[in-house]
Amino acid sequence: MSRQEQVSWVSLVITIAVAVWYFSIVLQAPPATDLHGPAMAHLVGRIVTMAIVLGIAGELLLRHFSRSAQGNTEKDERDELIHLRASRNGYLTLSIGVAAVLCQIAFTESVQRLPAEPLVSSGSSSVLGQLLAGPLSALLVAQLLLLALTLAGLCVYISRIAYYRRGY
Repeated sequence: MSRQEQVSWVSLVITIAVAVWYFSIVLQAPPATDLHGPAMAHLVGRIVTMAIVLGIAGELLLRHFSRSAQGNTEKDERDELIHLRASRNGYLTLSIGVAAVLCQIAFTESVQRLPAEPLVSSGSSSVLGQLLAGPLSALLVAQLLLLALTLAGLCVYISRIAYYRRGY
């Protein structure tokens, strides 16, 4: 396994851990939660700290358990090609995610303007329920865009790993 593939595995695991922790807290919060308040700033600070600590720990573990820590770590043309293709896949994922967010905004706005009873009650008990029922605040749209960015990052790491496993 190449050094870049190992780094991609570590980055994938860290991204999944951070994303699951963050989105499990934010999407289950009550809709009236102040996402601009000190509690959210504390949460974001803890998540950033956790990501940094996990990244450093992962790099140290890679160096410790790597058989050839001082071996060939230079990138060649194959590595560049793999990174370019993985970045392309991440860009496509991000584009689809942003388009989905825009469609979600249009959908919730059109549902809210219907004269009949809405299909989903707007008295939802979580942020996730409010994302589905609307109306969407700017901060909720930002959470959806952050989710799209996270999925794009995951796509980049998964693509890198798949391309290294595939051999090109």
